[in-house]
Amino acid sequence: MKRIVLGALAPCRVALALCALPLAASAEVDEQQAARLGQDLTPIGAERAANDDGSIPEWTGGIKTPSPDWKRGGPRIDLFADDRPLFSIDASNLDQYRDKLSAGQQALFATQPGYRMDIYPTRRSCGHPDWIYEATRKNATTARLDQDRVYLVAGWHPVLFPIPQNGAEAIWNHIYSFVSEGWVENNAVIAPTRSGDMTVSQFRLTSDPLIFKPNIADSDEAKGRSTLAVVERLSPPRLAGSVVLVHEMVNDQRRAWIYNPGQRRVRRAPTVAYDNPLAGTEGLMTTDQSRMFTGIIDRFDWKLVGKQEMYVPYNVFAINHGTGLKYEKILSGQYPQRDLIRYELHRVWVVEATVAAGKRHVYAKRRFYLDEDTWLALVEDMYDKQGELWRVQEGFLTHLPEVPTCNLQGTITYDLVAGRYVVDGLKTEEEPDDFLAGRSGDIPNESFFTPDSLRRVGRR
Repeated sequence: MKRIVLGALAPCRVALALCALPLAASAEVDEQQAARLGQDLTPIGAERAANDDGSIPEWTGGIKTPSPDWKRGGPRIDLFADDRPLFSIDASNLDQYRDKLSAGQQALFATQPGYRMDIYPTRRSCGHPDWIYEATRKNATTARLDQDRVYLVAGWHPVLFPIPQNGAEAIWNHIYSFVSEGWVENNAVIAPTRSGDMTVSQFRLTSDPLIFKPNIADSDEAKGRSTLAVVERLSPPRLAGSVVLVHEMVNDQRRAWIYNPGQRRVRRAPTVAYDNPLAGTEGLMTTDQSRMFTGIIDRFDWKLVGKQEMYVPYNVFAINHGTGLKYEKILSGQYPQRDLIRYELHRVWVVEATVAAGKRHVYAKRRFYLDEDTWLALVEDMYDKQGELWRVQEGFLTHLPEVPTCNLQGTITYDLVAGRYVVDGLKTEEEPDDFLAGRSGDIPNESFFTPDSLRRVGRR
């Protein structure tokens, strides 16, 4: 196949139109293009400059140290607590802002009476460790996918494709956007009924991401595994004690096992993938919607549409980490309390996924909006087989300066057909997360991430 190399990307500072990009077969770019990283592009490929009217400021490195008042193991601190909304979008002024909203976001104003988005000053707060920048620079000219744009042929560590040539490369950047060298995370998943009843499902995630460890050189050294993870279910009582082990593979199907305390046995769990229902979400999310999109990308064809300016959840704090907030207060009504979710104007990459020939998925089309400063998908619109908008998902980007990085600390999915929503990743009633556990040596050794260990984890 003839290789097509994309020329230098022109700055995309027009909110009303997407900057269309040609597609290429390979991620490889030449040295002249790669030299832009750390110059007019940030070290991971975003536009460094402000937009034309300054509403998106210049990136100056992000915030890479935590507040002096923050202590590991303690509650998080809102670095932008003094910010106030610039304005709000509601049904009365929606037409002024449609060009900066996805189709799904616009639909929420039509289907959810009183729905509102509070728009705050844009803070380009996200920075990463220097070793990530070094790995990104190397990947820029060496990382590539196979001819079918599914599997990784070369490259390791984030960011794999800082100057993406196609949609598959862009979504690989999202899937492997840097979090930390290992972490323990506590989450609650709640899907309120239309009458307001809710069941709280609590989970503890212990993650050992091999692809995020600077001392692991490549996929071969990681034995083809990108991440090892154990998910323990803590509530409700009738389901507590079940444990799922996941070996996320770089170039193969996810390998998963589950321990059921009632049966006291470990078995393979092939349904922990693709469009099978995600645990705790009452069928309102698919497994591959976790963290907006996870898993192998082979069921879709991926198109890189371009870039645009968009209002997205950013530097979100209160709904995830607000002290003293009870879940029943946050989720009372047809949607979460709107003053708890902060939106900002950012540039995003637009990636469209359509079901590939001979494949199946409950979503016939998905459109993702990836933040340029992190490669994290912050909005997703999902369409059914008739081409109708079905579900809308938003990811809550939260700043983790102690790492430093930004991460998705929860998502919300609205089902426009069922008239319900589910929030995955609530934390205000949970123990604080520890994103320094891998760096400090507090992640269990590799024997913890084996099928033989699941019974012990479930009974502890």
